[in-house]
Amino acid sequence: MGANVVIAGMRLGFWTMRPKIIFHGAREWNIPSLPPLREAAQSVLAAEGGAGPVEIVFQSPEAQRELNRTWRNLDRTTDVLSFHYGEAELFGELYIDPVLAAAQAPRYKHDLGSELRRLVVHGCLHLCGHDHGTTSERTRMRALERRYDPPRKG
Repeated sequence: MGANVVIAGMRLGFWTMRPKIIFHGAREWNIPSLPPLREAAQSVLAAEGGAGPVEIVFQSPEAQRELNRTWRNLDRTTDVLSFHYGEAELFGELYIDPVLAAAQAPRYKHDLGSELRRLVVHGCLHLCGHDHGTTSERTRMRALERRYDPPRKG
């Protein structure tokens, strides 16, 4: 059987190399479990054309608010911010406010780990070019979110 070639997370054969996911701030914020978050990010990126490493940063509401103010001109925190670079060295970054994630988890009827997974999926979809600015974009993005992070039975 011949060898398969994989370049920067893209499939050129039977196997797919999973994009590298690097976490920052997880220990400081007591993030419950990183493997499900890594798996969620890798699943989205591999299927949606994400090529290259992604860094996921957990940071304070104040730091998140400052990034949101600087890059989106919105003077408030937000649950997840996505920055797409599209480079082989760094495909993109996600910044997550774990305080806001914990506060909004009950609205979605799940725990912090599930909320963080939802935010990682959402952010990775943004990195891969999906948006939710129009009704049709929102419908498409919600469908993709359900595909990569299906509702849990419980």
